[in-house]
Amino acid sequence: MASAPEQLQEAKKLKREREDTSDAVHELKKCRGSDEAVKRNQAEQRNVQTISPPDNAVNVNLKAEAGANAFLPVIIGNNVGGSMTFNPAIGQHNPAERQTSEKQVQRSEPEDRRNAEDQPIQSDWKRPHRITPSPQEFKDRILRENTNNVYIPKDKSQRERLALLITNIEFEHLKDRAGAERDEKNMEWLLKALGYSVEKYTDLTGQQISARVRNFAARPEHEDSDSTFVVLMSHGGIIQNKDAILGVNYHHQQNPNDFFFVDDIFSSLNSEEEKCRALRDKPKVILIQACRGEHTGGVDIQSDSAVHIEKDFVCFKSCLPGISSYRHRDEGSYFICYIVDVFSKQAHTDEIMELFRKVTLRMENDPRFTHLEYRKDEFAKLMPCIDRTSLPKKLYLFPGL
Repeated sequence: MASAPEQLQEAKKLKREREDTSDAVHELKKCRGSDEAVKRNQAEQRNVQTISPPDNAVNVNLKAEAGANAFLPVIIGNNVGGSMTFNPAIGQHNPAERQTSEKQVQRSEPEDRRNAEDQPIQSDWKRPHRITPSPQEFKDRILRENTNNVYIPKDKSQRERLALLITNIEFEHLKDRAGAERDEKNMEWLLKALGYSVEKYTDLTGQQISARVRNFAARPEHEDSDSTFVVLMSHGGIIQNKDAILGVNYHHQQNPNDFFFVDDIFSSLNSEEEKCRALRDKPKVILIQACRGEHTGGVDIQSDSAVHIEKDFVCFKSCLPGISSYRHRDEGSYFICYIVDVFSKQAHTDEIMELFRKVTLRMENDPRFTHLEYRKDEFAKLMPCIDRTSLPKKLYLFPGL
């Protein structure tokens, strides 16, 4: 049996061994904790560096990445750059901030698109490859919410839409209309893309134009139609204080009666006419590409509108009274180019008066037509003109439907 001093010595030895073991365990835990902290920190740093930036936050993301390159735990949860909050510990943007950023992107894209659509046509403009179709959901909503305020279109499988297109290009005594061939092709393309069968004529006298308009108004297919277009493109002028389309044989001395009054379109398509009852209560869109004289004298064209009992008309003319209309020798008239461009890109959601307004706005902003001299020291813009409008409802064309 060990003596008392030996037992005391043995007890101290065991105590030191237990303390050494405890210290070793503590150090081991400490080291393991440090290793885990390092691994966690490295993982967090990788998360920060792999965050996908939103498309419109380039500058913000540069600031965030600069802060993340040197691992500083104190940035966790901070507002980095004063613009966006993100948490490196979970490698995500703040959800609320992400939603705000996405909304900003969604808002900016349509705004950019609208700004592009409002710009003047460039000198190298080409007709769009296709017309933007209307979504079925959009058509259903418009008709459901505005039943009494819009013209109700007939079903595509049951209707037969007609359009009349007359283009005078080559003249006996006047200058030929260089570029008008392109106008004819562009308008025929647009009308067909909108679902109209096109009755087309080229190089007619005034008397022939009158006959073609009357025959078109009497076509029985209008019974199955829900609207119609009449497009006249020629030289024009003011005769007897009225807008006139000049025939191909017109000469102010030798053949001064070769013309067609624009007013006669209204009287021919008037629903009160026995031969045109099929177009009653149906919208009739008239497009006129022609000059309207060289001065502003005479009676305002609208003063003659009371002569006719007319309804559901809208007439869009290429220029104001007294102003000449302009054509590009290769690409055709600017008025037709703008109509084709605007209708192709925006008729799927806009009603026709809004489309005309956008054409007018873009032509107003075109720097080529800002100061045109029409009389000595007097200037005017080339502006299209909406004339004799009697549409009580909105007309949506719903291309493709």
